[in-house]
Amino acid sequence: MSIFDQLAEERIRAALEKGELSRLPGEGRPLEFDDDALVPAELRMSNRILRNAGYVPPAILELRELRALCEALAAGSEGVDSAATARRLTSLLLRVEAAGLSHVSSAILARLNAPRLKTLTPSPAVTPGA
Repeated sequence: MSIFDQLAEERIRAALEKGELSRLPGEGRPLEFDDDALVPAELRMSNRILRNAGYVPPAILELRELRALCEALAAGSEGVDSAATARRLTSLLLRVEAAGLSHVSSAILARLNAPRLKTLTPSPAVTPGA
């Protein structure tokens, strides 16, 4: 934990002990994380309209498919064509990484840590004379 984290924790703990954080507006209600502060102002309204209409970006749909595919492989689903599955898995990983979400796709694979996934990944090519 950094010095700033420790300092923040100390101050929060002291404020809690003094009762400075009780009876604040919104206490006891869940937080609303609908903050678009990092989205450029000219895109906020269009993003909100699309989100309210149920639009899901293609990269998110691909992440969902990647997760479902990994879960099916981890569960050892019968009737799964491993060659076709490996191709689809590779395709999804490349598309998700191209969308800038490689950290998410690698987290999905690491969390599942399916032994069957290891058997689907191609082994490195053996070079002659090595």
